[in-house]
Amino acid sequence: MLMMFMEYKLDSSKRSAALELLAGMADRLAALGASQYRCMEGIDQPGLFVEVFAVPTAEQYEQIKAWRLADAAFCACVDGGAAKLHAWAFHDVAR
Repeated sequence: MLMMFMEYKLDSSKRSAALELLAGMADRLAALGASQYRCMEGIDQPGLFVEVFAVPTAEQYEQIKAWRLADAAFCACVDGGAAKLHAWAFHDVAR
């Protein structure tokens, strides 16, 4: 299982539109195999968002990353567009 992180700053003038799009994100990601979805906003940096969720494989990570970067409606709400929508995947390391 991998943990996927998405990080971005919203354009403050498009915050409402972005939050509407995020409202159904857990269900859309679940349809792509993701689970444990959470979306959080920075306390010290209002408008900075991090989404965290689990994906079973690196292939699903790549698929979801490509899908989110191609989401023109959401990327239009990100300050700087798709180029500023960052995605990473992490795996557990041996202890």
